[in-house]
Amino acid sequence: MKKIAVLFSLFLFVCAPVFAQKYASVNAKRANIRTCAGTKCAVKFYMWRYTPVIMLQTNETKDWVLVKDFEGYQGWISASLLSPNGGMSAKVDLNVRSTPSANSDIVCTVQKGYPLKYISKQGKWIQVKDEPENAKDGVCKGWVYNANLWGFFKQ
Repeated sequence: MKKIAVLFSLFLFVCAPVFAQKYASVNAKRANIRTCAGTKCAVKFYMWRYTPVIMLQTNETKDWVLVKDFEGYQGWISASLLSPNGGMSAKVDLNVRSTPSANSDIVCTVQKGYPLKYISKQGKWIQVKDEPENAKDGVCKGWVYNANLWGFFKQ
């Protein structure tokens, strides 16, 4: 019985990193997501600052990371463009509100997949802020119900 317990403990210790997902967020205004690890690889799509991702693997030199977003899109990004700071993506088209209440005024609306910076939390509401591509569009800052977001934040 002791052997089984020891083997099981060893199995959990060895496999724990496989089960633990590591999160990051994009730390560049716009990042190229590529088909393979390298600048000579084709660009598949772009991700914007604060887009949260799950890190799946790194290349041998650990300077490129295979990432996946909340919709399952995958590609390679330079490790230098990732941050351990939190980020959020809208899981649906959603209204950003002036206070943490479904009855409060709508300050802006964002589309599904739109990246947002985490600011604070109050109950089940998350205060967020964006960084628009065009500064003339103005910053959207307000509250979103947490069930409508995917991502992480550092506490």
